[in-house]
Amino acid sequence: MLHARRTDLALLSLSLAYFTLGVGSLAMIGLVQPMGRDLDASPAAIANLVSVYALAFALWAPASQVLLGHLPRRTVLLWGLAILSAASALGAFLDNYWAILATRVAMGLGGAMVGPMASAIGAGLVPPGQQGRALALVFSGMMLATVLGVPASAWLGALLGWRAVFLLIALAGVAAAVAVHRLVADRSAGVRIGPGALLKVLRARRSGLSVATTLLQMAAQFATYALIAPFLTERMGASPDWIAPMLLVFGVGGIAGNILAGRLSDRIGADRTVGVSLWSVALVFAVLAVAPAAIGIALPLMLLWAVAGTLFQAPQQQRLVQIDPAARGLLLASNAAALYLGMAAGSFLAGVTHHALGASALPLVSVALLGAAWWAFQASRASAGSDTAGSDTTGGDTTGGDTTGGDSGTETRRA
Repeated sequence: MLHARRTDLALLSLSLAYFTLGVGSLAMIGLVQPMGRDLDASPAAIANLVSVYALAFALWAPASQVLLGHLPRRTVLLWGLAILSAASALGAFLDNYWAILATRVAMGLGGAMVGPMASAIGAGLVPPGQQGRALALVFSGMMLATVLGVPASAWLGALLGWRAVFLLIALAGVAAAVAVHRLVADRSAGVRIGPGALLKVLRARRSGLSVATTLLQMAAQFATYALIAPFLTERMGASPDWIAPMLLVFGVGGIAGNILAGRLSDRIGADRTVGVSLWSVALVFAVLAVAPAAIGIALPLMLLWAVAGTLFQAPQQQRLVQIDPAARGLLLASNAAALYLGMAAGSFLAGVTHHALGASALPLVSVALLGAAWWAFQASRASAGSDTAGSDTTGGDTTGGDTTGGDSGTETRRA
C-alpha cells in the first residue's frame, strides 16, 4: 500500500511538470491584452509568442532525444524544467518584444525536454497493465493547464500584470523540479540513438503512421477549436456571454475524458480506446455540422466532444510505448512534436476555412481530418509485427536500453 502511494506521488510530480509545461505554452492566450499594451504590440504579435514556443517544442522534442536520449531520463527532465523556469523568469524583466520572443523559444526548448521524458518515466514506473492509468495521470497536468491555467493567467494578468504570471510560471517549474527530484527515484537511461534515428522512426510503417495519427487527430480538433468562439456565436447562436461557461464545460469534460481514458485503456486495450475516441469525435463533429442553432444542443455536444477527444492521448502514448519500449523516449518525443504541429496545422486550416466558407464549414474539415486519422490508425495497426521502431531506430545499439517489463519491475521499486 505504501509502495503504491509512493508511485502515485511520483506520477503526480510528473503531472506537475506537465502542468508547468502546459501553462508555459498557453498562458499567452490569456495575456494578449496586458502584454500588448505594455509592449505596444498587436494581438497577432503576442499570438506569435505561442507559435514560436510550439515550433521550438516541435523541432527540439525529437532532436533532443537523438542528442540527449542516452542520458538518465530524470536528469534530462530536470534540465528541461530548469531551462523553462529560467527563461520564464528572465522574460518577466524584459521590455523588448524580440528579447521576450527569444525567451519563448528557450521555454519551448525546455518544454520539449519535459513532456516526452515525463511520459517515458511515468510509463516505466508501473507494470504494463497499469500504463494507461499512469500516462493519463501524468498527462492530466496538461489538461489542468488548459482548463485552469489559461483562465487563471488571464485573471492574474489583469490583477497583477503579465510579468507576475511569468514569475509564477518560473516558480511552478521550480516546484515541479523539487517534487520530481524528491519523489522520482528513477535513474534509468534511454537508448543511445544514432543521428538517423528520427528519420528511421518516421519511415518505419507502424511508428510513422502512429505519429501521423496523432498529428491528424490534433489537427482535426483544432480545425474547429481554434475558432470555437466564432463558431458558437455565428453557427450555434450563442451570445458572447455564453462563450466562457461553454469553454469551462469543455474543460471539465476534458478532465473527465482523461480520467476515463486511463481506465478504459487498461480495461479494453489502447487500440480499442483510440478507435472509440476517433469515431466518437467524428460523430460529434458531424452532428455539429447539421444540428439546429441552439445552446441546448451545443452545450451537450461540447461536453461529448471534450470527453471523446481526450480519450485519445493516454492510450495513444501507451500504443507508442508498446511498439518499442526501449526506444519509448524517441517515440513519445516524436508524438509530442506531432501534437504541436497538429495544433498549428489545424489552426491554420480553421482560419482558411472560416475566411472562405464561414464557421459552418469548420466541423466538416474536422470530420475529413478524422477520416484521414482513422486511415493512418488502421494502417499502423495492420503493420504491427512487420517492423518496429527499435529495429529501425537504434541501429542495434541499445546501450543503456531497457524494456517496459524491466522498467516496471526496477523503477516501480525505486519510485
